[in-house]
Amino acid sequence: MDEELKITKPSRKEPENTHSTCTKNCGTKMVLSDDEIRRLFRIRKTVLQLLKDRDYFVGDFEINMSREQFISKFGENMKREDLIINKAKRNDSSDQIYVFFPEEPKVGVKTMKTYTNRMKSENVFRAILVVQQNLTPFARTCINEISSKFHLEVFQVKFIAFMIFGFHFRSSLCLVVKDLH
Repeated sequence: MDEELKITKPSRKEPENTHSTCTKNCGTKMVLSDDEIRRLFRIRKTVLQLLKDRDYFVGDFEINMSREQFISKFGENMKREDLIINKAKRNDSSDQIYVFFPEEPKVGVKTMKTYTNRMKSENVFRAILVVQQNLTPFARTCINEISSKFHLEVFQVKFIAFMIFGFHFRSSLCLVVKDLH
């Protein structure tokens, strides 16, 4: 397993990301809007709950972190990359998972290779990617090629936002139904 992970790429050139940010171009962090901070806070909280439901070791304090504590921990000028999560299963600390929050709107092969090389070096074979948009076609091909070694799940931010809405909707519905009885 010491050989370098090889990811083949079709000969066609992958388009450059057209949505570059200051974090990519000048190396500094951008101050995020309140809406973006709120969105990232809720998404991270939902992902932590998902991991806990899958029996990964997630403390209640992490799930119950307030928005103010989140801002205090990550700062108002956080990058998505700052939110990376690494957790182990409750009954097997060697069974770990990463959750990556890529900066670029459309994740390409270069980012996939960076993540899989990191996973390989740390013997972590499961990951969740929380992406802003769809993966590039080459990145989707990459996931298929490495699926024998790594289990990667991809969730779009809008899907997780739906999960958040669905959870609150179900919770509210349960309260209404209880009140009717």
